[in-house]
Amino acid sequence: MSFVSSKINALRKNHFLKGVAVLASGTAIAQILLPFAFMPLLSRLYGPEPRGIYGTYVVITNITQQIACFRYDYSIVVADDDDEAGGAFVLSVGLAVLFSLLIGLILWPFVPQLGALFNLTDGAEYTLWMVPLTTLICGTTTALNYFNVRHEKYKVISVANIIRVCVMLAVQIVMGFLGAGCWGMIIGQFLSYFFGNFRMVMTLKGRIHRYMFRLDFLKRVAKKNVAYPKYMLPSAMANSLALSTMGLVIPARFGQVMNGYYSQINTLLGQPLVLVSQSVSQVFLKGAAVDKHNGEKLSHTFNTVAKWLALISIVPFGILLLWGDPLLPWFLGEEWSPITAYLKYLIPLFMVRFVVTPLTSSAIALGRQKASMLWQFCLLASVGLPSLLSFVFSMSFEQYLLAASLPMAVAYIIFYKFCQNIVKKAN
Repeated sequence: MSFVSSKINALRKNHFLKGVAVLASGTAIAQILLPFAFMPLLSRLYGPEPRGIYGTYVVITNITQQIACFRYDYSIVVADDDDEAGGAFVLSVGLAVLFSLLIGLILWPFVPQLGALFNLTDGAEYTLWMVPLTTLICGTTTALNYFNVRHEKYKVISVANIIRVCVMLAVQIVMGFLGAGCWGMIIGQFLSYFFGNFRMVMTLKGRIHRYMFRLDFLKRVAKKNVAYPKYMLPSAMANSLALSTMGLVIPARFGQVMNGYYSQINTLLGQPLVLVSQSVSQVFLKGAAVDKHNGEKLSHTFNTVAKWLALISIVPFGILLLWGDPLLPWFLGEEWSPITAYLKYLIPLFMVRFVVTPLTSSAIALGRQKASMLWQFCLLASVGLPSLLSFVFSMSFEQYLLAASLPMAVAYIIFYKFCQNIVKKAN
């Protein structure tokens, strides 16, 4: 048998890589191919300003959805048995409901003030009322996602991703032609989660039982997995704030048009590649837990994933770096031509994030939640300090992008080296 054939057969037999392939293929179709196929149409239906308003809504809900389940959703994957996993799922969804209600009560008196802070004018401030609803649906989606990962239903997750994006695109395109503005994008995203969850809910049948809703049972599950909200919730909040700080500062400091450019860059660089990265992360977390229980070497999986992610990232980022100037105005429309001047400042950060993000799960699998939490706060500080300085000193938009993104890239590299060291010591 030739060397190439032996390697191909080894890949086919690798359970971890097969799981990644199923999730990543569904993600590729759902989050890359379809949105990119329709991006030229959507970028002409929604200009920089409505895109910026939508971007503000997305950034805020990205923060709130990280808190929604209080990180008990992570315990679904690594639970000792299926009963505990089912209890963790019920607990996660219940907390998402309560947290969303709390957001609505807190938000109610301050919508006008928040609208003024983020330059949401002419009725756009009312988009903030979608935040509690989106928090609930996204929290439920996360719990369903990890429940399906627990039972290795990767095809179910892939199908749900495809349904989600198809619904989002259909609604956003129709409402865009109807002139719905930013509301078209927001409603399209909300409905996409609503319909996408139907496929994953079917996995619950026969696995969620009545006793899992009993308060005493949920208290036991919550107490046993208290490390997740204790260490991972602050970590998740810090991480979410770190990733969202630029999206909060830009509309407040530079206006919604500039935020529209930044939001579009996030779609081009961050959303598709990070979602593929998350697919790897979900399977890596499961594989790392299995390796730990079986006494197998985690370092081999760690290094293999790192090399493949680095190789995969070169192609899209290289194309945008070398030929972004002529391609993007043609692809997105002339209204978006200024985006090419800002894109290059953010490529290093997104490239590093793509490679490192999945591998940070190794710290969780090895019980280093506290170290992960401390790193997330360092990451927040690395972007928070330049962001605060932008309100004190006069900065151009380009200067702010560079000042905020480079320290974050360095912080990611430092934590990658930390994870690499603890994985070696664990073998």
